[in-house]
Amino acid sequence: MLEEIFIDILLISFTTSLLIIAMAIASPKLRKHYSAKWRYWIWLIIAIRLLLPFNLSFDDSIISIDITDRSALQAIFQGAPSSTMQFEMSVAPQPVSAVSDPALQPESQSALQPAAQPIHTDASTFNLSSLLQSLAWIWLLGVLVVLLYHISSYLFFRKQALRWSKPFIAQEQEMDLAGVFKEMGIKRASVTVLVSEKAPNPMLVGIFKPVLLLPHQYYDRNQLIFIVKHELIHYKRHDIFYKLMLMLVQAIHWFNPIVWFMSREASRELEIYCDETLVAAHDLAYRKQYCEAILDAMQGPKSRKLALSTNFTGGVQTMQQRFISILTMNKKRNGLSVFVPALFLIISVSVLAACTNIVKAGEEMKPGTIYSSPAYASIVTFDAGNSYSIDEEGNILISYRDGEVIAKSPVKVDPAKAAWENGISESGFFISEDKTAIVYNASENEPLQIHVAISDDMGKTWSNSIIEGASGSELFIGFTNKKDGWMTVGNSAGVARALNFVYQTSDGGKTWQEIGNPNEVYAEHLTGVGFSSKEIGFFGYRYFADYGPVIYWTQDQGLSWERLMVSLPDEFERYRKNPLSPTFNGKEGYFPIELIDPDIGFAGVIYLVSDDYGRSWEYDAAYDQLKK
Repeated sequence: MLEEIFIDILLISFTTSLLIIAMAIASPKLRKHYSAKWRYWIWLIIAIRLLLPFNLSFDDSIISIDITDRSALQAIFQGAPSSTMQFEMSVAPQPVSAVSDPALQPESQSALQPAAQPIHTDASTFNLSSLLQSLAWIWLLGVLVVLLYHISSYLFFRKQALRWSKPFIAQEQEMDLAGVFKEMGIKRASVTVLVSEKAPNPMLVGIFKPVLLLPHQYYDRNQLIFIVKHELIHYKRHDIFYKLMLMLVQAIHWFNPIVWFMSREASRELEIYCDETLVAAHDLAYRKQYCEAILDAMQGPKSRKLALSTNFTGGVQTMQQRFISILTMNKKRNGLSVFVPALFLIISVSVLAACTNIVKAGEEMKPGTIYSSPAYASIVTFDAGNSYSIDEEGNILISYRDGEVIAKSPVKVDPAKAAWENGISESGFFISEDKTAIVYNASENEPLQIHVAISDDMGKTWSNSIIEGASGSELFIGFTNKKDGWMTVGNSAGVARALNFVYQTSDGGKTWQEIGNPNEVYAEHLTGVGFSSKEIGFFGYRYFADYGPVIYWTQDQGLSWERLMVSLPDEFERYRKNPLSPTFNGKEGYFPIELIDPDIGFAGVIYLVSDDYGRSWEYDAAYDQLKK
């Protein structure tokens, strides 16, 4: 979780830095022709974007950044067929639930792909994952340090300032204060005015209980009015909250000097905007008096840069820009024509970031063996070198790396019975070195419970989760990464009819939530199931009324389902077609369609391919594996 947030922060920081640079380049011209009001709001919107601790995610990424090792890229691969591969099309001579020698089990199941050697992730992938985790913790530590520095500095100053403060008691000046508060439309009791020798210059501090601190009370009438008006403008605009956001931005993006530059510029524009508001509609003489009041206030100690405060004075460069702005009598343009394009640019860059897909190390997994379930036998849609078998005692054994590692699962059955009698399904297995999942019915005594056994360490340890109220003998399960998985539970509901229910997990299989299903639009026996993401999933159904392929799909995590219309060459019209379980490699999808000849039976497999996470599919003859 921390690594995900850290990666999103990096991406947000990088993309938003481009906006900050563009704004910095345009600022001199903007100051000359446009009011500070719009620069104030543009910086505010950029700050809000930097504060959002998440990045919107679109499946169809424009940019893909892979932070895993190149060899680990294959770990994402979930069965894309290669035109150079020779496919073995034999169907399993016996059900996978039959007793067999575990060492030979990988060869006892049919495969639509050759039993390739398992792909091993290079050690550098794990080193990178560890490095990413370390950097994420360093980033979090930096955030806490910056926050601690700002907050402790503020609290220490406030405590000292209040400790050595006294009420503003000059009667005549108090009347001037009351007049300014009334003119500004602010209740006098809303802001406490104190005199404190610890205040380097007039300043407003505090969020919920604001205090206007004055270094002394020996001001002439005009000076006092200018000072109070300036700070009350900050108060009315809630500029302390603006400064709070800038402080949080600095903390979250402490590693990015461009963000620190933005924070400084935003603070400067905040003061310039305040000045412009105060002198608006006044003549040059009034503006000069205001500048003289600022110059007098600058004679004191150097201003302290406190996060949760506004200052009447500032640094040399800031004051130069403020004086130029104050004394400029030229009417500046309405900045709306600048603000709208700037807002559009900010939104565009945010969308660009959202369309940038970062493959996070440690979240992707090695490929898993994927199963389909046509009418007569179980088929391995993709063989990752892993399989399952049942020994003589009924233990379900999991084989990894083509039999190099064999582990006993917690599931035990009666080897003399068929799979459905034992509460398991021949397609209810997903077997990866990083994630193994078995979905099954525990016993006849628990008719409304589905169990899921999960192992993340090649069968060394197992966890078990229970889905109450679920029941079915036609089971499918799979994972798109180590965290996100799906499962279907189906049962016969009459002749050529079956009800199928869908569940998803986002925590690696610990908990499961039911999502929408297509039963109201189509209810038949499944032959294959697959998801490209949490939102996009596919149900392949056994042919019945027509020759198929009958495929229904969802783009909104099961809220709605519709039939996937598939266009195939006329030469395949005579075959019955069973859609098998699709597989995905990123946004590339491969959908195998089993062909059944009415006379000879199994005739081969053809493929639909997709390059947009399954939103559209096309037949590709390059992958045909037809029986001769």
